[in-house]
Amino acid sequence: MSGVLAVGKEAKINFIISGYYGFGNIGDEAVLAGMLQQLRTIAPSSRCIVLSGDPARTAAEHGVEAIHRLDIKALWSALRQGTVFISGGGTLFQDVTSSRSLYYYLLMVVLARAFGLPVIVYGQGIGPFRSRWNRLLTLQILRLAGLVIVRDRGAYEQLLAWGFDGKRLCLGADPALTLRVQPHRSSKSLLRRALGHRFLPEKPVLLVSLRPWPYLDASLPAVAGALDQLSRRGWQVVFVPLQLAADYPVCQRCVELMVEEAFLWSMPLTVQETLDLLGEADYCLGMRLHALILAAVHRVPMLGLAYDPKVESFLKELGLLDGAFRLPVEAGKSLDRKELLSSLSRLEAERERLVRQIDQRVEEMVARMREANRSFKGLLALVGVYR
Repeated sequence: MSGVLAVGKEAKINFIISGYYGFGNIGDEAVLAGMLQQLRTIAPSSRCIVLSGDPARTAAEHGVEAIHRLDIKALWSALRQGTVFISGGGTLFQDVTSSRSLYYYLLMVVLARAFGLPVIVYGQGIGPFRSRWNRLLTLQILRLAGLVIVRDRGAYEQLLAWGFDGKRLCLGADPALTLRVQPHRSSKSLLRRALGHRFLPEKPVLLVSLRPWPYLDASLPAVAGALDQLSRRGWQVVFVPLQLAADYPVCQRCVELMVEEAFLWSMPLTVQETLDLLGEADYCLGMRLHALILAAVHRVPMLGLAYDPKVESFLKELGLLDGAFRLPVEAGKSLDRKELLSSLSRLEAERERLVRQIDQRVEEMVARMREANRSFKGLLALVGVYR
């Protein structure tokens, strides 16, 4: 897959990058890894300084400079040294998680502009918003950006409907989709190493990603029951927490509800290890968005447990909206076990068609990212930081 933009001249730029990094969330780390790959190709001589919740960890994993996102003195110093500010990846501009986090990311944009830095929003989703005030505030501050690259059509159309300038708006993709796949030394080597003799490489592997969510517990028995049925058919069920501290307890509860054996990944993973692990799966049942995105990198047939609009948006981008299994949003109400089992079974029955379709749609999204990168480079030239 070709997910980068070749350039003929080097750029010497200090990128300051803001996002939800350094918190042990593989999805956000995958976004950062994909974005850094793109930036190093657009501007090979550039310097990247990442605002992080754990600067030492970010620096070690990604090979960049990092400062604590709340260290005002270090932030001021970075902004003085910076030439371009990137508000990068994920769904930073929403108030469902909290208004406080939204205000933090908006404030970073305002500060960057106060220091005279051009701002680029890179590979983000937009919303949802509970508060009309937060939506209006976000729109006003996004107008400070020289370029906004969104990751899906829903966000693109939403911003246009709100009156955002289409000349400064690009439809891109999630940066994690452009991650390069490393060739495996042996088939299913990570699973082999972790699970030992219990792992049967000839049997299909279903990788399951769950995360905390207020209404999920009522549905866990149904999920466990559907997975038991698949296990009896010979599928191997492997739970992989993408944010270990948060997701492990949820996955463990589901494993305990199962009658048949399932495997629960208990070790911390890097982005590359997680990407490799998704490549060893035959199918994916993902609640975390980036479990689905990393599965798509490998063209793995998938079903999404849609707790948030971003899960449905991504599956829609793949042309797999019927693969978005909506979770109930009422306390005590469970999803339908038989319907979930039927949807998972269709992954096997339609495997070849799904692989082809995912491949086509991912290539289209990567092509969008290449085009957005051209706009990115054009803006750098326009503001005089790229020669």
